[in-house]
Amino acid sequence: MRILLSGVLLGFSLLACTSQSKTPPPSDRSTSQDTVDVLDASQLDAFGFSSNDVEVEERTIKRNESLYLILDKLDFSPREIFSISNKAQKLVDLKSMRPGQRYHIYTESDTVSSPDRIVWQKNEMEYVVFDWQQDSLEVYKAVRPLYTETSVTSGTINNSLYQTISHNGGSPLLAQKMAKIFGWQVDFFSIRSGDSFKTLYENRYVDDEFYGVGDVLAAELRHRDKLFRAYYFSSGEIEGFFNEEGESVQRALLKAPFEYDHRISSPFSKNRMHPTLNRRRPHNGVDYAAPYGTPILSTGSGVITRAGYRGASGNMVQVKHNRTYQTAYLHLSKFAKGIRPGVHVDQGQVIGYVGSTGRSTGPHLHYEVKRNNRAINPLTMDLPSSTSIPDSMMAEFKEVKKAYEQQLDSQGGEAGEEGVITYNMSGR
Repeated sequence: MRILLSGVLLGFSLLACTSQSKTPPPSDRSTSQDTVDVLDASQLDAFGFSSNDVEVEERTIKRNESLYLILDKLDFSPREIFSISNKAQKLVDLKSMRPGQRYHIYTESDTVSSPDRIVWQKNEMEYVVFDWQQDSLEVYKAVRPLYTETSVTSGTINNSLYQTISHNGGSPLLAQKMAKIFGWQVDFFSIRSGDSFKTLYENRYVDDEFYGVGDVLAAELRHRDKLFRAYYFSSGEIEGFFNEEGESVQRALLKAPFEYDHRISSPFSKNRMHPTLNRRRPHNGVDYAAPYGTPILSTGSGVITRAGYRGASGNMVQVKHNRTYQTAYLHLSKFAKGIRPGVHVDQGQVIGYVGSTGRSTGPHLHYEVKRNNRAINPLTMDLPSSTSIPDSMMAEFKEVKKAYEQQLDSQGGEAGEEGVITYNMSGR
């Protein structure tokens, strides 16, 4: 029995619940290629090998330790080491051996012979086996089983989504995934205390140990009394997150040019008092106060039309997205690698870094959006969906959406319901 804390995530009020859908582990595995008898699972170790009559020693790769040094310590001859290394490097990059990785040495009990097997554990899932069970070396890669279970977590945001989740012991990756899902509809830099969310997502496990957050399947976000919903759907060439009407939540432009929250220091205005010129003039963009060197993202795919120093604008990048929209990013400290006029960039690609070049009082990004060559407010612009589910797939989408909603609703009300931290018992 294991106590699963699925959702110690969100500040003032939380409701976190673990639900259904975990893949059961296999009841048995064969121990090696030459063994045909099926053993009881209790006789197998984490890599599926028999633990009967075998001594297993676990070691850790030390700094500057290579496969050659490991085998040398196990009394393999230089000729044998050369042969083993030559065979192994055809399958795996031996330079990926890193300090701190573990390896396991299998030797028959009560013998002083060379190892029958060595298992090099690259990470929690992947491992490489050196097997001498049939008097000749066999080298192969394998993966430990990855199990998933769905969880429902909801709660009220304290400050920012990222900070609230991180400060309460949850995975920041969950906040990052949600920000990407709703990044076209919600400006996450305007998230405020009292906004709330609810999400259905997968937790991943390897041998009963938590491995990480998996895919988000459905999510709700209540922001400034408006409820946003997104459902993952994949069928044929259609894949992504869609709202209740089957429209993609993806838009032509992201709401903001950053991955994480940064304060708006000066909003879009037709009559702003300029901080250095001390006179009123239009401010045709939004200023984000951010630490020096913060990565800046292109809010949409397009072609760079300008990338260089431009007087009061400092280092700037301008991107043309289509015949209608273009964006500009000013006061950069430097440009990302490969950013120059004529280069195509993808939505969400890093194009530069926050600085204070040109006419600037401190590190920040001035971000502009133009529609038909006229500046518009990036915070209030309304962009059409990039795509929609075709009528031929709507019935299938509605079934998927209904299943997700049942799982979300089975754990309580809609996003924002207040509750307490819930500890859920889950046996595996």
